[in-house]
Amino acid sequence: MAGSYDTAKRKGKKKKDSPKDLARESRIPSAVMFLQCYICLAEGLTMMLAALRNEISLFQSPGPFNTEQEKFAQHFELFQRACIPDNVSYLSYKESTTHARFSTLAMYNYFKDAQRIAKEVKSSFSNDPERLMELRKLEQVAEHNSVAQNLICRLGALDPSLKVTFELSHHPFFATVVVKRS
Repeated sequence: MAGSYDTAKRKGKKKKDSPKDLARESRIPSAVMFLQCYICLAEGLTMMLAALRNEISLFQSPGPFNTEQEKFAQHFELFQRACIPDNVSYLSYKESTTHARFSTLAMYNYFKDAQRIAKEVKSSFSNDPERLMELRKLEQVAEHNSVAQNLICRLGALDPSLKVTFELSHHPFFATVVVKRS
């Protein structure tokens, strides 16, 4: 009788190496996911600007003072003299944005990813009202930009009356895309 009890007990225990347990144990910390939300918003805005530049010729300013490469380097000066990160160069930036099109924006919806992450991480910061407020702002920017992106992807270059502007209405650093017909 004791032998059958041990067998039943062993059958009832979960295996420690099951994929669900490994996923729980190797779960990405909330602070890292919070930063990932920032990254998704930044990538989404960068690719949207590139697609607008490439397909509608918006935001091309052939000014006499700064080349595009100089502007790239100046972006990092805004971060209190931060160095350009390793493995990031103007050439890699140029290569990744040269082929940005409305069709690729729809495929890689960075704003939806940011919105999803913000929703998932909210519960982890329920005791931190500042982070919770920041997440709400990020979620608003992501939601508005996702809608704007869908509209731009549908109408795109087909509608010459389309006017795209960027406002800092929901977040002080991440722009909200506003699409209107003029």
